[in-house]
Amino acid sequence: MRQAMLENVLVDLDTLTNLEIMSLNRRQNFSCVKCKKPVIFKNGSQKMAHFAHEKNGVTTGQPESAEHILVKHSLARWLELQDYPSMLEQRFPEIDRIADVYFEFKNQPYVVEIQKSPISNIEYQQRIVDYQKINVTVLWIFLGDVVKKENVYQLPPVMRGRSSDRLFHFCIRTAKLTIFEIPVFVTNSKIYARIVSKSLGSLQVNNLIEPVNGNMFFDDSWLDVKLKFRERDWYYAGKSERKLIEQCLLRGFNLALLPTEIGWPVTGNAIKKMLFIWQSYVLVTLLKHFNVGNKFTTARLMKLVDLEFKVPITTCTRHQVENYLEWLVMFGILAKRGRSFEYFKSPKISSSMEKNRNRDERFVNAVAKLWKR
Repeated sequence: MRQAMLENVLVDLDTLTNLEIMSLNRRQNFSCVKCKKPVIFKNGSQKMAHFAHEKNGVTTGQPESAEHILVKHSLARWLELQDYPSMLEQRFPEIDRIADVYFEFKNQPYVVEIQKSPISNIEYQQRIVDYQKINVTVLWIFLGDVVKKENVYQLPPVMRGRSSDRLFHFCIRTAKLTIFEIPVFVTNSKIYARIVSKSLGSLQVNNLIEPVNGNMFFDDSWLDVKLKFRERDWYYAGKSERKLIEQCLLRGFNLALLPTEIGWPVTGNAIKKMLFIWQSYVLVTLLKHFNVGNKFTTARLMKLVDLEFKVPITTCTRHQVENYLEWLVMFGILAKRGRSFEYFKSPKISSSMEKNRNRDERFVNAVAKLWKR
């Protein structure tokens, strides 16, 4: 069978990508859509991935890698040295989960999940939800190679698209734990963030628990990220991106001179395109279809975006668009009118890259203040 239930969510293998199918964990609590009995996920080399009913109610888990075991024991020792007793392979039968590491901090229970292999977003979210049911907080520590590229960080597949205010990464070679504070997904695989990177021995437990700063992080490096987008070579642009270039030219400006309101961090799951591209779709659609004083809903705007650029509209996309519309409210381009928005002021289009850069710099200071409200 190609379908199964995970809690109240239908998992349909025919709608998942190969990477998502490969990352499904066979230890998940899948059940048959028809009879509601437990089923297990199978993805071997001989048969197509499918779900099957358990034999005698027994399932087996996937073996842990050497890196996984090393990090797990290193974290346990690190906790013990700071007088925080920890337990490996802590079982939680009420939610049918086994945590890599369990400990308590200020009377609050925590579990550490160490993850190297790709994992579906369904399983990632489900583990969080399961532990929340018993008032346990999950700390995810990801393995794999993170590479800094200019002002952004290239993530390994297991970390891509993970919605979180903080991301944790452990490097086996250097024994360093890196904390990405309030990561911003510039693309599906690259993030911009403030980081704390130290050897495990020099960190305290509270560094893992308590954020350094709850506010959005801005500095000159973000301006460089924006500048990189503006100076991008669009020769290899995709079909919808070429449509964006065309729409900009029809409005009398080129893509490099898009208003400063383009390209500000949004939170939540990553979109499969650069956040600058999606924000450009939204703003160009506003410029083309609305006049100052017009009102519209998010749904209406997204239909127009789809009409103009032929891009898929998903729940994730809607969340990102709504988030960006709130930015435009902060900038004074839109005004909130109940459940609708009013096009309040037209954004300025600079005549040169230098003017755009100067406006970007002024906006950094202004946005930092707006965000703290």
